[in-house]
Amino acid sequence: MKALIVDDESRVRKAIRLLVQWEAHGITDIEEAANGLEAMELIPAFRPHLVLMDMLMPLKNGVDLMEWIHKHYPDIKFIVISGHDDFEFVRNTIWYSGTDYILKPIEEDVINQAVAKATTAWKAEEQERLAARQQHVQVNEYRPVYSEKLLSSLIDDRSAHSQVVNRLRDEGIVPAQTNAIRLAVMQIDKSDHALYGRFGHHQDLLMFALLNICNEFLQKDRIGIAFRPFGSPHQLVLLLWEQLATVPTLLQEINSGMFRTLSRQMHFGISPEGQYPGDVPELYAQCSNALRSRDLTVLNHFIHEAEQQRRSGMDHHKDVQFSGFEDTWKLAVLSGQPVPIGEAVDSFLAAIRKSGVLTPELLERWDREIDRFAHHVIHETANPSSEALLKLYKEESATIERPSPDKYVCSLAEWQQYWDQLMSLLASALQSQKQTGQDLIHDITAFIEQNYQNDVSLYDLASRFHVSREYISRKFKQKHGINIPEHLNRIRISKAKILLQNPGLKMAAISEMVGFKNEKYFSLVFKKQEGISPKEFRKLHEKEA
Repeated sequence: MKALIVDDESRVRKAIRLLVQWEAHGITDIEEAANGLEAMELIPAFRPHLVLMDMLMPLKNGVDLMEWIHKHYPDIKFIVISGHDDFEFVRNTIWYSGTDYILKPIEEDVINQAVAKATTAWKAEEQERLAARQQHVQVNEYRPVYSEKLLSSLIDDRSAHSQVVNRLRDEGIVPAQTNAIRLAVMQIDKSDHALYGRFGHHQDLLMFALLNICNEFLQKDRIGIAFRPFGSPHQLVLLLWEQLATVPTLLQEINSGMFRTLSRQMHFGISPEGQYPGDVPELYAQCSNALRSRDLTVLNHFIHEAEQQRRSGMDHHKDVQFSGFEDTWKLAVLSGQPVPIGEAVDSFLAAIRKSGVLTPELLERWDREIDRFAHHVIHETANPSSEALLKLYKEESATIERPSPDKYVCSLAEWQQYWDQLMSLLASALQSQKQTGQDLIHDITAFIEQNYQNDVSLYDLASRFHVSREYISRKFKQKHGINIPEHLNRIRISKAKILLQNPGLKMAAISEMVGFKNEKYFSLVFKKQEGISPKEFRKLHEKEA
């Protein structure tokens, strides 16, 4: 708990600090204020549970402070400690729900009894507040979850339709006379870290905000309802039963509301009209297909009608087939060199751009095919260690963030970079089987010891030994218990200690000879490792000599 002492006399504040047995009352944080105004400025940030205050203070007196606390922070308990036995002061203390009125000079037993009474009262009331809040939260949480469960059943469980329709009607969620309906599905980009960050990366909070925006438009005229479908965490479904012809216009208005509130516009897949409730599963599938087959080459188009896309019919005979590029990719991966890998990925992306056909569905299909390709190459070239290598590849590829096919604006450059990283990782994994982890780190350690005078970067080591930087870094630390830069500095300092024993060598020359580019950084690393500066080390050695 927290307490605030408010008195214009510092000696009184000090006396209160000394007399009250704070820990016994569960109070750990204590602040002070010299008058009522200072207390009013401190309370919003400090949020004390108990205030011990004087009555007669400059700027804002005790009555002003009591009134302000009672109005703005009624949960705070306060005790008045005054040098005036004034009936009006006592009356105000009672009026504003003070727990006690103590006269100065302060007696230890009296003030501790008052603090115990106040803290006990606060704890008891807090328990009641928590119970009330919990009950309120449970009721409010249960209601939307129950509604979403019922509405999701319309999509997932045809056999329960009649029972679900009756419950939705009885709960007042969907009108009894509902017949013709349309569905819309909103797709949320799960890779939009900036948007998720605004909600503390708490998905439920984000979805709650999006639902509120949608339902603000739908519930205003009771034309539909938005809900989260069970099993689809990054989607919202809009069930509409009125004004069906103007659904695309309504969704544009909702998107405008999204943009005003969140600076985002979402992609919607819209179904044609159907019958409630029997057609709901099929309408949902059509919405999802409209989203998966939307043309990613068209910018600033967020409303995708299933019927319209079916009529327009993108020419999928022009789809790029990854199978036609597998041999090129395999040769590039087996080469272990970044240039052929980059060229192989680039040729595949160039074909995609030339085709002019790009949808989320195709991106997911290509990614699955590339994953199968990687598994096939490992099994084909890494026997009998293919299972161990496949496990390593899976673990390391999981650390690379996959672009989302549901992004508001598709970037092929992101997918190109992602596939390039995957193939480079695959090449490194295949190269690493030629040297076991221990042999590889032994060779890398020997190379560092032979080249400590030069710049030895993780990038240089990865290129020289044909494995990924991440793999080298992890294996090296497992072997030596420290990372490569620390190991390199230890070697350099050990060599410097030998050279420092030669009084004819200048400090700058020694620094350069062991691989440090400037004397100041050399001295910093030396002192951090040895506990003394190079000059002190040299003097110490001269004395011993």
